[in-house]
Amino acid sequence: MMAIAVGTALVVAGCSSEPESDKPPAPATVTTPTDQPTTPTPTPEPPSAMPTTTSLSPVGYKKAIANSETNLVRGVQRVMNAPTLAAFDQARAQLEDAIRNQRQALGDLEPPASASSGHSQALIAFDRYAASVTANLATSGETKTGCGLPKAPAVRLYQAKTGIRTSIIELSKEVNRSLGKGINYGLRMTPPALTPPPQMTGRGSNGQIIQRAGSRGSGSLQITNNGSVDVVVVVATSVPRQPQASIYVRHDSKTNLRGIRGSYYVFFKSGSAWDGVSRQFTEGCSFSKYDDRFDGKYDWTITLSPVIGGNASTSKVDPF
Repeated sequence: MMAIAVGTALVVAGCSSEPESDKPPAPATVTTPTDQPTTPTPTPEPPSAMPTTTSLSPVGYKKAIANSETNLVRGVQRVMNAPTLAAFDQARAQLEDAIRNQRQALGDLEPPASASSGHSQALIAFDRYAASVTANLATSGETKTGCGLPKAPAVRLYQAKTGIRTSIIELSKEVNRSLGKGINYGLRMTPPALTPPPQMTGRGSNGQIIQRAGSRGSGSLQITNNGSVDVVVVVATSVPRQPQASIYVRHDSKTNLRGIRGSYYVFFKSGSAWDGVSRQFTEGCSFSKYDDRFDGKYDWTITLSPVIGGNASTSKVDPF
């Protein structure tokens, strides 16, 4: 009886319903047609955070300056070790690129507030480097000496390297002056001073016979050089390029030229940087002669500097 009662309850619950006419009407759904597709409104992205630059600490800034110099040391060494002018030109161009790169790297730094003004001045020093090199290499670019002779390649290379060294010193001084105490820029990359080649420092020995031709006579010439430069005295019958003899006389020195024959003129040329091969001074040249002829029968004394009471006039002559 209990089982039937439960079953009847299930049947009654499943079949029980209200009449259709008694149900409330379902709400109507209205669709409005449209000719244009609906464009969704984009969702704006959140604004990105602005990048921030952090200033270097004084210690970090000093380290960055030191690293800049380190990055230039090898380039400077390559220039100073160049064996030829061609190798020098190549190394010089590479060094200029390296300095330009270091200037860019330093320009990207954010220095400490205390170094901000000096940092800007240091960058200007880097910008001036190219003009400094141009000015300091001007002498090495000349192919003639001050006396109009061909300049030896060794002299040009020495002058070129010295010009780069001067530009490095100028750059370093400007950087250090701009950044103040505690910065020793250039201390490691500045090369030592170079030794000039013999062509620039050459001197003959006092009393050294430079040229001699033809037979010898009995005349002599006592020479005193009271001037500040060395002199070569030339004894010639007519023109100095065809001498009987020529002798080297250092400044503040005396010597004696013997074996002179016949009547002759005395020519003298002075200067510095004596080239023994060409028998010429290469810098600061001057060429003169005594106006009067000398008689080879006698011994003469000449003083190569203006003297009170002197009785021999001189004139300038063409280079010889």
